Amino acid sequence: MSQPKEVETVTTDLREALARVGVVLPSLHPDPVSYAHRYLPPLVELGCCTMDVARRLTAALAESSPASGEPAPPRQDTVAERLSVATAHAHARSRGGRA
Repeated sequence: MSQPKEVETVTTDLREALARVGVVLPSLHPDPVSYAHRYLPPLVELGCCTMDVARRLTAALAESSPASGEPAPPRQDTVAERLSVATAHAHARSRGGRA
């Protein structure tokens, strides 16, 4: 599956999952700038939301969190970490090196 198609699918899946718990993020969409990025996969833009939506999202996440004593899901890298790696790679390439 191509990454642009995949990010569309992931965005739709996320929108539907959030709707099932009563959360609507009006700004949720694939980030068009990241489509063209050479080193990062396309990103999903979550956008802004009201405090009420943030509270509902927090409550929905709290309800689905593992119970005390259960293992937490594996840690995922953050956008900031991925951007840091991409930036280091771009700087290395601009200097003629490899990251």
